Amino acid sequence: MHRAGWLVSIGVLAFALPSRVRAQSVNDVVREHVKNGLEGQPDDKPKPPAEKPASAPKPKPKPDPKTELEHDEPVPAGGWSFSTDAPDVPEAPSTGPKLPIRILGEKLKIDLVVGGGYRGWVPQQYPTVKVDAGSYWVWTIDVKAKIFRFLNLHRGYYESNGLAGPRTDSAAVASRVGSYVPKAAWLLGVLGFPLFKVWEPILRYESRAFHTAAHPKQPVCVVTEAVANDLSTCTKSTNQLDMISGFETFVAGVKYDKSKEASPVITERKAKVPPITFGIGLMQYQKPYQVTVGKSVLQDYLFDGRFRGAGLYLGTQLGGGPDKFFVEANAQFGLGQVELLKSLTLNSLAPEDWLIGYVQGNASVGYYLPIIRTGPTLMFVPTATGGGASFFFFKANQKAGQKSDSQSVNWDFLWSLHAALVLAL
Repeated sequence: MHRAGWLVSIGVLAFALPSRVRAQSVNDVVREHVKNGLEGQPDDKPKPPAEKPASAPKPKPKPDPKTELEHDEPVPAGGWSFSTDAPDVPEAPSTGPKLPIRILGEKLKIDLVVGGGYRGWVPQQYPTVKVDAGSYWVWTIDVKAKIFRFLNLHRGYYESNGLAGPRTDSAAVASRVGSYVPKAAWLLGVLGFPLFKVWEPILRYESRAFHTAAHPKQPVCVVTEAVANDLSTCTKSTNQLDMISGFETFVAGVKYDKSKEASPVITERKAKVPPITFGIGLMQYQKPYQVTVGKSVLQDYLFDGRFRGAGLYLGTQLGGGPDKFFVEANAQFGLGQVELLKSLTLNSLAPEDWLIGYVQGNASVGYYLPIIRTGPTLMFVPTATGGGASFFFFKANQKAGQKSDSQSVNWDFLWSLHAALVLAL
């Protein structure tokens, strides 16, 4: 009997031990981390006490028609009036020629822009890895043009910190920098085709390049395809990891503009409704990444993360014209994808009914200050720009009355300060 008991015990141990020492794959580790972050944490927050129903408001006394008539007085000159029948306020008489004064005529209008500035990228930080993105002093060239009636060049923008974009010969995360195609530090092109009266098809492409570096505070595993199936073969290191991070967007849309002088070049706008651009937007970028779900971070592993999104695009412009402020804003929002390896995405490891969404956008504010008020007009234009992107988990099938929930996956903030001279031809 004793021998039989020992044999049974040894058999149980022989069956159980391999499951404990079995090699873990990156799929298992990340899936468990995502599941715990999205569904594994109980809601321990105490429910707020039920609010007492507010007492019914006392009925207001009906106004006396006589008293109403006594107080219905005309708005004094210079005051605010919200009546739709109020007459339009006459424009102040012009004290000089209408700016900008151009020399090429009405069929061909060109704005040549030369300037410089400082721009940077603030990436999300992690408990065990510090991520730095390059900030640069840059020079810029920009061209805007109205070419007869069939083509609008809204932006032909090039920016760099030298004769080429930032590059490095150091080893990249899970790749070699030499495999990347050299890019400008910032390239932006926007073409419009004014084929209709108020509708203008738009194509917009943007590409930015940054040098990014990851500084591990403790030994971490840089996950590649070679170690993905058995993480025990990955050698952890504290060495700095460098790469070129690209940030790209593409938009195909339509611009709606009721302005009588709709133009991509600087002009004084008089339309009450600002122009609106809407369409389909695509975006992608890459950087050193540790898997994050809300406040939970997978701290022992570092990936060459690639973020992609496809969704709706909206853009608008407010103000503008000489001696005036202007605001430009655009945004994308839709469904996103986070690629950890070529064979592995964060989306595929999420529990059922959980999807990844994204929001990306930029906003700029500036001022057109005329310096030379003759033809051709020269203007000084300072501009500040801020924007970025955010990816997050959200639950697709939300029950009626259930509180919506989302968990952050990643965020990045991009900014720039810029000053330029604009020659209106």
